[in-house]
Amino acid sequence: MAVGSVRALRVRDRNRLSILDAAREVLTADPDASMDDIAAEAGMVRRTVYSHFPTRLDLIEGLVRAGAEEFIADLGEPDVTTDDPATELATMVLRTWGAARRFAPVIELARRGAEDALQASMEPFTSIVAQLIDNGQRQGVFSNDLDPGVLSKVLAGSALTFLSASSEGHWSGHSGDVALTCLLLLGTPTGTAHAALAQATIHQLA
Repeated sequence: MAVGSVRALRVRDRNRLSILDAAREVLTADPDASMDDIAAEAGMVRRTVYSHFPTRLDLIEGLVRAGAEEFIADLGEPDVTTDDPATELATMVLRTWGAARRFAPVIELARRGAEDALQASMEPFTSIVAQLIDNGQRQGVFSNDLDPGVLSKVLAGSALTFLSASSEGHWSGHSGDVALTCLLLLGTPTGTAHAALAQATIHQLA
């Protein structure tokens, strides 16, 4: 590729990131903000924004994908075959909850009209969770014996409920509450769930 083409590609990539950053800021403050508002925040003309995202829905889907990438990056490489699936699951929740909260406004926007993009972007995460749940069921740690794929989506739905409650001021937003709820939904004995959360918290502080 010619040097000029590479430079143009880099500029386009930078512009795209700037638009996404501006969109997240603007839409967090005002979910009904227009593309003009986002272009102004990004310091670009509207035509530049539309060249990257032809519609508002395209922009929201771009934000969803960017958020999912950050979420998966925070997740790291969970051990789905671990001998302690309860602690591993709690650790996953604690590790990723910060990214989930940062993108909560985007998630709320996606639930209004970009649900398919939201579900697709989180598929890598729900797949990992399903594998971990399967492991926990086989070991007898998780007594809820519903299909792991279904349960992983139940946990994702629970997390979305926590995000909504936090944004509405009905809940403090502590990640430990989310982790504990996920474990209990899977049928983890209460004592085991609390012990797993305590161990996961130690891992996070290490």
